[in-house]
Amino acid sequence: MFEIGFWELVMVGVVALLVVGPERLPGLARTAGLWLGKARRMLADVKAEVDRELQLDELKQSLRQQADLNAMKDLGDRVKSLRQELQTEYQELQTEYDDPGPPPGWRPDMPVSSLPNMTMPQMPPALNPPSGSGEPAVSPAVAAAAAKPSPVVAQTSASLTPSAAPSASTPPAPLPPPPPAS
Repeated sequence: MFEIGFWELVMVGVVALLVVGPERLPGLARTAGLWLGKARRMLADVKAEVDRELQLDELKQSLRQQADLNAMKDLGDRVKSLRQELQTEYQELQTEYDDPGPPPGWRPDMPVSSLPNMTMPQMPPALNPPSGSGEPAVSPAVAAAAAKPSPVVAQTSASLTPSAAPSASTPPAPLPPPPPAS
């Protein structure tokens, strides 16, 4: 702040001695010391107040950062819980649509109608044939094509030999699981 050296202080003392006089100089020095002490204490108080404010600002900033971290942790917890919910729903759907396999007591040579607990799935109404006047309307070209045997079908059925035909003991391949619902 102020750079006052030894010689400057001596010069101020000599001027004070000449102006005030030797009788009142000790009282003046004591008063000046008291005012100087008060000024130093005020300066120290202001400095301490500024330090407290800076610490308070740092504390507020760290609390804000902590709150931001807490919000991020909460968001992470929500994401984890949603992931767990989706996994459980997917597992439930997967077990619901899994192929349970053949019913108990089933043999490859057993007809389906003889199984006691077997129920056939119902087709949706949109896929059932209309039951109004009997047969649905079919164009004559489609009916003629259906009446002729197809050469591809005849050729394929002729190429199948008993060794190439699929055995009745091999179960059909299971269907792939349905895509997860969104």
